[in-house]
Amino acid sequence: MKALLDVHPADWPALFEDMGVAAFHGRNAARWVFQRGAHSWQEMTDLPANLRERLEQEQPLGSAKLVSSSGANDGAEKVLLEMQDGATVEAVGMPGTAGRTICLSTQVGCPVRCSFCASGLDGLGRNLTQGEILEQALWLQRQQGAFHRVVIMGMGEAGFNLDAVLGALDVLMDSTGFGMSARRITLSTVGPKGALQRIAKWGRPVTLALSLHATTDALRQELLPGVSKRGIVETLDEAEQLFAANGREYTIEYVLLAGVNDTPDQASELADLLFQRRCHVNLIPYNSVDEMNFERPTDFVMESFAKRLQERGLSVTLRRSLGRQADAACGQLRRRQRPPTSPVTEV
Repeated sequence: MKALLDVHPADWPALFEDMGVAAFHGRNAARWVFQRGAHSWQEMTDLPANLRERLEQEQPLGSAKLVSSSGANDGAEKVLLEMQDGATVEAVGMPGTAGRTICLSTQVGCPVRCSFCASGLDGLGRNLTQGEILEQALWLQRQQGAFHRVVIMGMGEAGFNLDAVLGALDVLMDSTGFGMSARRITLSTVGPKGALQRIAKWGRPVTLALSLHATTDALRQELLPGVSKRGIVETLDEAEQLFAANGREYTIEYVLLAGVNDTPDQASELADLLFQRRCHVNLIPYNSVDEMNFERPTDFVMESFAKRLQERGLSVTLRRSLGRQADAACGQLRRRQRPPTSPVTEV
């Protein structure tokens, strides 16, 4: 039998009927989980006691265990979750002017192995299921309160696990799930072959965040080994096709690395690549990772890079990194071993 969170909540009534239970109990259960934040069957007081006991045994709400949480002074908080098979993932909640944002992972580790990102240091463990992606949202909600935006920018490459990722996003947006607007969801990807076309066919107007990080194919392939056969122009053209399909301008993600991709000439090259494309540029200062020999550019260099893009007519944001103090910032999430003495909390 499928884990409950791997089933779309719109199908919970039919699932309950298959169990010999009235369909309306399935609808009530979905409201408890996704709209009221229940994390155990015993909280659902309008379900019969004997049904709650049965569900505790046959259909646990989730399998993830909270291993630890750590916070930074800027309000970002990271959780380390252990899945049923012992695999661990990290997810982050961050404050914002328009409410709290949560950052979710899609894989255990990452196969792209970006040379400036901790997530791929140990390669790919496995894909996460739809339910395991949703469990991160439920845990962050339980630990930190309501969230208002979701970014799929944690560990892993979403484009290599689209069945589970798009399934989880459907639940986040559906009225029987979290009921979020598509405009409050951002999906980050390096754009592996076929991924952007698949997202376009899916048809939901979430915001695409395309991880670029370089202005030449040679440098991008060096920085992002997992997309070595993908050209920048080809990938940008596919992003334009996605814009044509869903009407949502996309974001270009560009991590600034001192002496690698931050020169004035590279800013001009990036402006040339993005000329007349329907995108916004998100410049991300490099966040340090102990095992990596990159450095963050100076504020002057980063501001000059942004200014050159703006002078060429591009919309640009120089991002403020949250969570660095807790290794929770962009590029710092990784596969971690559960500390043997850490307390484990059941869902």
